[in-house]
Amino acid sequence: MTNDFQNYRQQIYTDKAMIDVLPSHRFYELSQHLSNYQGVDILPLTQNNELLTGSIKDKIIKSKPIKGKPIKKCQNLLNNHFLPQACVLIVITDENCPKLLLTRRSYHLNSHAGEVSLVGGKRDDADLNSIGVALREAYEEVGLASKDVTVLGYLPMQVSKSGLLVRPVVACVSPSVADGLTSNPDEIARIFWLPIDVLNAPPADYVFDGQADNTKLHTPAWVYDCNDDGQVEVIWGLTGRILASLMEIGFGVRHEWYYKVR
Repeated sequence: MTNDFQNYRQQIYTDKAMIDVLPSHRFYELSQHLSNYQGVDILPLTQNNELLTGSIKDKIIKSKPIKGKPIKKCQNLLNNHFLPQACVLIVITDENCPKLLLTRRSYHLNSHAGEVSLVGGKRDDADLNSIGVALREAYEEVGLASKDVTVLGYLPMQVSKSGLLVRPVVACVSPSVADGLTSNPDEIARIFWLPIDVLNAPPADYVFDGQADNTKLHTPAWVYDCNDDGQVEVIWGLTGRILASLMEIGFGVRHEWYYKVR
């Protein structure tokens, strides 16, 4: 009986473990900003919720801010201590001009096919913490070994358009490790690196056609040719919102995020 109880305790999922980054580290200040964040842990939705689907919609549809403050529904979510259903890894290169790892998902995938994404994926029953989820997925997708990663902290959870609660984990790697990453073609069509300085500039108002009612979707997006090869990448949606959160909490640069159908 005692052994069964101990095994059960070992299976309890830990969302955010303690992070200890040395003051001499290049990203010590970033890590401190992440750990000192005192805001809501599930970011309120934008005013337009038309892209949100899934079972979680009814629980959080009313969590959008009123005059900059989360309303009671959002506070109830926090009190219920919701755990992430998926985790992503924000990988930053440890160098003077840092870059962010981004991918283009394979076109044959059932969800988010061909979209720009951070490495990451859904939590499995065997996962013990959010860092483990993010690192496991990063290894599966681009061959990033956990021993080569320094975890810096966490960002608040975001809601994907399929209704998943997603926990971003922020980490850094050396440039040599970054150069050695290779994509798993079953999941990733392309790896590319975005200079983090690009995110200091406000994203453009980007227009997507093809809505069912012939309207157009307007949303912020960073548009950048990361590899100077003529293949422009559009960074928007959940990935864009997560990176906007990184810039605001980690670097004090705030960008408005919205979805407007016209």
